[in-house]
Amino acid sequence: MKILIIGPLGAGKSSLAYAINKKFNLPRLNLDEICRRPEDGSYFTLEEQLTKLSDFLQSHDDWVAEGCQKYLYEKMKPDLIIDMRINRFVAIWRFTVRFLKAKKLIGKVIDKDLPVQAYHYRKITLKKIRDYDITGQEINTEIGKFLKNNKIPKLQCKSFKDYDKIFSYIKGKI
Repeated sequence: MKILIIGPLGAGKSSLAYAINKKFNLPRLNLDEICRRPEDGSYFTLEEQLTKLSDFLQSHDDWVAEGCQKYLYEKMKPDLIIDMRINRFVAIWRFTVRFLKAKKLIGKVIDKDLPVQAYHYRKITLKKIRDYDITGQEINTEIGKFLKNNKIPKLQCKSFKDYDKIFSYIKGKI
């Protein structure tokens, strides 16, 4: 089964992808990992990103992927989409907390298997929080359009409380 998890920053996409990976032993792809260099968070070229995505998709029959990069997830052909659009204020709270947690990671090597990559949360500023909020709203709009225009089965996930419903669906399809 090919599972795509999409949602704004702070929605919990990485945590859900990590849980699905562990429960069903599906290879996991965090789209940030093919977009950004782990050392400093700078972006790979678009060509490099598309090549990395293609390599992953060609080398795995089943997978769980998560991210909010529309130009990448539009190229994927999942069997299931998990929609993690959440309330704007919940998202603001979650990524603000990430900034605070990420401060503890400055200068440390980040474990690639952790559900949250923290390189783009290293320094907290009100401008950055505002920018993340605006980006999150734009992502929610893009996701709405994307979901409206395809026929792929969809499940909605707002929190950890929805995990059992998602796990049951996946178990029934594997």
